[in-house]
Amino acid sequence: MSHALSLSRLLSPGKGLLIWPFLLLLALSLGCADPYRHVVAKPYLAEPPTPETIFGEATFGKGASPGGVGAIQAPVLPSGGTLSLDDCLVLAQRVSPALDSAQLGQLSAQWSQWQAVTQFLPTGGLGYGVTHYDNSPSYGVSNYNNASAPLTGMGRDQFSWQIGFNQPLFTGGRLSANYFLSRLGVEASAIQTTQSREDLLLSVKEAYFAILATEKALAVAKTSVVNLSSHLNSARNFFDVGMVPRNQVLAAEVELAQAQQEETTQERNLVVNTARLNILLRQAPDGPLKIADALRYYPFPLTLERCLELGLQNNPEILLGKNQVEAGAKGVDLARADLYPQFSLAYTHSSTGNTPRAHGGWSADSSSWNIAAVMSFNFWEWGRVRAEVEKSKVALNQAIDQLTSLEDLAKLEITTNYQGLLSAGRNIDTSAKAVVSAAEDLRMVTERYQEQVATNTEVLDAQTRYSQAQYEHFAALYNYNLAWAALERSLGQRVLPQGTIG
Repeated sequence: MSHALSLSRLLSPGKGLLIWPFLLLLALSLGCADPYRHVVAKPYLAEPPTPETIFGEATFGKGASPGGVGAIQAPVLPSGGTLSLDDCLVLAQRVSPALDSAQLGQLSAQWSQWQAVTQFLPTGGLGYGVTHYDNSPSYGVSNYNNASAPLTGMGRDQFSWQIGFNQPLFTGGRLSANYFLSRLGVEASAIQTTQSREDLLLSVKEAYFAILATEKALAVAKTSVVNLSSHLNSARNFFDVGMVPRNQVLAAEVELAQAQQEETTQERNLVVNTARLNILLRQAPDGPLKIADALRYYPFPLTLERCLELGLQNNPEILLGKNQVEAGAKGVDLARADLYPQFSLAYTHSSTGNTPRAHGGWSADSSSWNIAAVMSFNFWEWGRVRAEVEKSKVALNQAIDQLTSLEDLAKLEITTNYQGLLSAGRNIDTSAKAVVSAAEDLRMVTERYQEQVATNTEVLDAQTRYSQAQYEHFAALYNYNLAWAALERSLGQRVLPQGTIG
């Protein structure tokens, strides 16, 4: 009769030395959870991504911050300097937590690939055990007379260890399918990093252009306030001398109040848009930010046909869809692996004894080894494998359908952005001419009003037309540059005015 060794006996002097390492490991695993970021080791296979963010610098290699995430400092913007669009794009990529997360996803996928590689290699294991037997008569007299058995009146201990190795030889293609799936996972994570980067760049461009457009709209609103204030003074002077009725003064006051409200609205929009870009650059939302004017018109160098061609080749969503189709095909191979027998080679060496080294004991030879070639094959599982294969085929067909839908959406998105860019480009020229005409109209009407040959209503209408023409011109510039940025996102590439692809 035997029973498991009790905890008190394990902890007793001379008997429980082997349990202390296990208790120490258990305490470390339960009580040493670190809530902060850790140093990330690089995978053995595939070149890991170079850390580009401040988070990556605090995570990869020796750059880990002992103080945790709170010790990671955002970069300091140049004091009094003006940031260009390229400056903001570069800086945003360094400080983006979303991009850092995508890069860490690449590392995770590369470690998964290494896991798949290790499945081809032999595995080894080691076991060690201690069993205590009581001093029971059920052992028989011969056991008590055995010189190797300790007659202490407290029973005896049996020590044993075993070491084994296992090498898979043929798994029906399971290991190779898993490996190719892991490689596709690495490619998918790289595409997802590109997606995160492209989304980040588009967000920065949107915030950057929104600030510029709001600054110009605010300038227009301030000009309107100045012009209407001047007109209100003229109307009051004419009223004071009895040349115009009071309703003209009241109408001018109403228009001035509306212009002041518009100015307040644009000031609020400027604060919000600046905060948006500041956050993307990981600065204080209300921090000072000075950017260069980049609302320009450059002829777009690519045709719609060329854009569609590039988009279908490089759009991240389409690339990811193609990746999923390939993964679906490998999933079918993985499911079919269970249709074949599995072969492996196993080696085992074991030893048993009544000493902690597991030598000596109740038999003449206390150690043994063996090598075994093992074949296993489940030949009847009520169609489980066939069902798994059919499910994988369905998943593959779904991935193909999803890819087709992604291509259709990309075509529509590229066409929409391209036509929006062309429309905004045409509006830039026409709206610029309208601004010149409206400015001249306002000048002429104002001079005629000073001579009292034009009415108050004509002046107010002319001012409204002038402000509206300016708003529309700057809106066309904003829409053109924004459509260009959105088209770049659809193409998955940066398009330069010179016609080259960045």
